Amino acid sequence: MIDRLRYLAGSLKVRLALASFVLIAASVALTVVLVLRAMEQRSQRAVLDSEIANAERIGLVLSAKIVSLQRSLRAASEQVPVDRLDKPAAVTAFLDDQKVLRSQFDSVFVADARLHLIAVAEEGDVRMTDIDASDRAYIRRTVRARRSVISQPGVSRTSGTPMFVMTMPLFDRDGRIAAILIGGMKLSTNALLNDLTRPATDDHDPVSTIVTDNEGKIVSHRDPSWMMKNAASDAHFAAVVARWKAEGSPIEPQGSARRLGDDIVAVAGVPDADWVVFRSAPAELLLGGPSAGRLQAIWIGSAVAVAGGLIILLVMLALLRPLRHLERRALRLINEDFSAQEAWPQSGGELGELARVFQHVLRQKTAMRAASDELLVKMRAVMANAPVGIAFTRLGRFELVSDQFARLFGYDSAQVQGMRTHVICPSDESHRSFIRMATETFAAGGTCDEERELVRADSSRFWARLQGAPVCMGDTNAGTIWIFTDITESRRHREQLSWSASHDELTGLVNRREFELRLAEELDGRADAEPSAAMFIDLDRFKAVNDGSGHAAGDLLLKHIAGILLSSARAHDTVARIGGDEFAVLLVGCDVRVAERIASSICTRVANHQLEWESGAESQRLSVGASIGIVSIDATFTTVKAVLKAADEACYEAKRAGRGTVRTYRRAAGPANLLAD
Repeated sequence: MIDRLRYLAGSLKVRLALASFVLIAASVALTVVLVLRAMEQRSQRAVLDSEIANAERIGLVLSAKIVSLQRSLRAASEQVPVDRLDKPAAVTAFLDDQKVLRSQFDSVFVADARLHLIAVAEEGDVRMTDIDASDRAYIRRTVRARRSVISQPGVSRTSGTPMFVMTMPLFDRDGRIAAILIGGMKLSTNALLNDLTRPATDDHDPVSTIVTDNEGKIVSHRDPSWMMKNAASDAHFAAVVARWKAEGSPIEPQGSARRLGDDIVAVAGVPDADWVVFRSAPAELLLGGPSAGRLQAIWIGSAVAVAGGLIILLVMLALLRPLRHLERRALRLINEDFSAQEAWPQSGGELGELARVFQHVLRQKTAMRAASDELLVKMRAVMANAPVGIAFTRLGRFELVSDQFARLFGYDSAQVQGMRTHVICPSDESHRSFIRMATETFAAGGTCDEERELVRADSSRFWARLQGAPVCMGDTNAGTIWIFTDITESRRHREQLSWSASHDELTGLVNRREFELRLAEELDGRADAEPSAAMFIDLDRFKAVNDGSGHAAGDLLLKHIAGILLSSARAHDTVARIGGDEFAVLLVGCDVRVAERIASSICTRVANHQLEWESGAESQRLSVGASIGIVSIDATFTTVKAVLKAADEACYEAKRAGRGTVRTYRRAAGPANLLAD
């Protein structure tokens, strides 16, 4: 039965009947489909225009509300007692009087010129506080831009709830920021957003609306549990968010709408807050079910086509009956027991010529099989004695491997044949990347030669050199030949040499050369980088340890100091030993005040560290101090030499000040450029 079905699937008669069926069905259905398509396009255009208008309306409402809130904040800022911020009673009285402002914001803060939050009003309570807010992004943006800003939505450090804030700076007569008035709004309770994304009727409204920030994090959703999640993880909006990001994440008040898959989506920006409004709804519902009309057209065409196809099939069966006998004989060509001398159907015309062609093919097949068997014997001899791993692959499987390949990967030669090639790769992603590399190389007419980590049958891993070339250039289906060489030891030796060239052998820290290279990279990116800092550390009384207790004690103490520096620095900082008892730390993206706190901590930890050392019958407690010089790396430093010189000067001044101290380099004339910790 199965063979019969296979025959029918490949039969010329059946194919002609099917072609007739398709032609008739297409002719009948095409007219109906074209009419329905024109109607659907007009309906879709109307729906798209409507959704654009809705998205723009929500964006305009949000912009208007944000402007209203900013005006309220600006009006209240004019009443801030800037000259009495040191008077708690004056500040709390100001916040008590701001009934309207407190009804518009969930929290209201006052920050002084130090960028410390000194008072807060929330949940009906007004209290004084002292929180350093200088590291908060929206505070830094306000100081830098010298204007009101709206923060990125984030999780509050105090309440732990998602919220965003608006700031309003206040300036003194000299144009410096004297205070900042801040209004905070919780995303989960604020009507500014929730009223616009809540369904108009009920929770079954087919249109879903969300508002996100410029990074795609949700700030308003009908389901509060989605707050601050990535909008791309919501199935309703994944496609439109991906398209929006691919277009550069524009935030334009002019809306746009399109059909993505089964949904119609609309996008409009809220530039005042860097937010984006997304709306999504099933196209089938908005367009009134166009699929039903298309389905009806298909059924009509199919019914007519079936009738026509059956008539044509009956005609084909009558005309092509003699071909069936020849077909059965031709199918036996693939059987090993078929004899070339066996009689073929005797016929004239096209059928007789076809029979003679089949006989010729059979003779050629016999000759090629003999040559192939001889070549296979020779190939097996090569594969058995080759000193390297050799493998032939085709269509993602091993077809033939050498004995050395089997030993290298821990398989039996017969076991490997037919296995998928991904079994020798550590992961599916590793295998996919390798296939991409090989495909691109072969397509360019080249050969592969690279090092890769592979996996044996026992799951152990090793490094191998892979050399590969297609059996037939330009035809990937013909297969590929690969040569595998175990290079684990040579690679380990090479990596060890590379590590030694950039690290200090005693402490394991990077050496002076590597430190200067990383410092140079940091200077190259100064144009748009955050502040960074470098510090020089010179150990105090280390020579006395070396002279009194020996170099072994000194070396061990240096290792301990290196550990203190590593644990004090951040994960992305660079800690180096630049020679003798001198160390250096590169603090990337670090404000100088933070660097000073880190340096003070290092001084304290080094001074408190004691090394228990036994020399002969005596036991000693060895300790040293640390003098540290700090330099803030800004655009005024253009060379590594200039940074190192400044840090060295600051370190020297720290030693002159009594050792165990920290000094910071300031660009100014004379000794004034070095400030105490």
